[in-house]
Amino acid sequence: MKYAIIDIETTGDKPVNFKVIEIAIILHDGEKELDRYHTLVNPEERISPFISRLTGISDTDVHDAPKFFEVAKKIVEFTKDTVFVAHNVSFDYGVIRREYKRLGYDFRLPHLCTVQTSRILLPGYKSYGLKNITKSLGIELKGHHRAINDTEATTELFKMLYHRDRENQLQNFIKKEINPKVLHPELDVDILDEIPNKTGIYRFYNDQDELIYVGKSIHIRRRIEQHLKNSKTQKALEMRETIARIAFELTGSELIALLKESSEIKRHQPVYNRAQRVNNFSHGLYLHTDQNGYYNLSIKKNTLTEQPIMTFTSIQNGKKYLEYWLEEFGLCQRLCNLHNGSSACFNYTIKACDGACVGEEDPAVYNSRVQELINDLNFKSESFLILDKGRNSKEYGFVVIKNGQYSGYGFIPRYILARKTDNIWKHLNKKKSNRDFQSIIKMQLHKNEKLEIRRLDE
Repeated sequence: MKYAIIDIETTGDKPVNFKVIEIAIILHDGEKELDRYHTLVNPEERISPFISRLTGISDTDVHDAPKFFEVAKKIVEFTKDTVFVAHNVSFDYGVIRREYKRLGYDFRLPHLCTVQTSRILLPGYKSYGLKNITKSLGIELKGHHRAINDTEATTELFKMLYHRDRENQLQNFIKKEINPKVLHPELDVDILDEIPNKTGIYRFYNDQDELIYVGKSIHIRRRIEQHLKNSKTQKALEMRETIARIAFELTGSELIALLKESSEIKRHQPVYNRAQRVNNFSHGLYLHTDQNGYYNLSIKKNTLTEQPIMTFTSIQNGKKYLEYWLEEFGLCQRLCNLHNGSSACFNYTIKACDGACVGEEDPAVYNSRVQELINDLNFKSESFLILDKGRNSKEYGFVVIKNGQYSGYGFIPRYILARKTDNIWKHLNKKKSNRDFQSIIKMQLHKNEKLEIRRLDE
């Protein structure tokens, strides 16, 4: 297998407008260099002072250099039947694809990211940026931010990864391009170039412009690509061939993305969400009192006749959280239906249970701890704000809990929130609370330590 290890320098500005000003390619087979290609490129526009300072490349340097269309054929021929390799490949590959798109050519190669691969095959380093990881590994990098120098350093890193890869994991990191021939003819695959790998929700529509699927991801572009390559099941194949339009919405906050996804699935009931039970909160946490007066908790499938305290996407998911709460609130395994049999639970034998399972603990005392858990799951009827990442660095995403109930979400500029918490109300998208929303929020508070809690101004 041949690898084309590539680095480019660009004009900067917005990613969609980047123009190549330098490109370097080293062909490699993992053992040795096979060939190399390097050229400056005239971007046919001014290079900003910032980029000139960063790269050392000025307008004068590229004045007599070939324009991209003049080297485009050479690059295609040079990289034919190779794997496109780069450090942060989504940047280099994306810019080059857009350059070719302007020429009316669909440039596609399987590609490999040495950042992602390094994190797996070379774990434990503080930073995986090219400058830092090469310094940590003793790889020489002179003239950082010049394409040929960065490509040479990336090649040395690639060789190290190639030789470290004893279990052939490298093949798992090679991303194969989507085959447009297996997709709906109306789907514009090029839209993927404009979708960032950030947190948000995405929507699939059929050729009647009907919403057929809603999803959420912290890397929405990657997740969408997985859908478009998925051929593991008949349902996946069927949906892939039905998608005629893709829309997306960034949230920054995973919590807000989960809430929006759940809300839209409930509202629209897209056909392929209904087909995938994982998106449904199918199980719940239930309470009943046994003949001895003890509160018993259990995770079971939801019904129309009983009201759960909290809901979960599966019985396994529910039991995982119940095991955590059992430890936090000092509950009994048997009374939480996490211990089989009628004898004392295992925790009692190691003195981690006070004996409710064998009648040694007063029911009122035990029940008070169960009630404490229930109050905690209902946010103790408190009012507070949950702050998370926004859609950009200048704003917060926020979720409001008022009197223990979810009230909605929104986005607010950081400087406005800094003045007074009460400023959130004009930025709030009001929503009606339900058990599923409460469950999503509680689970995220448990999982994400970076969420910030602020009391609401009275």
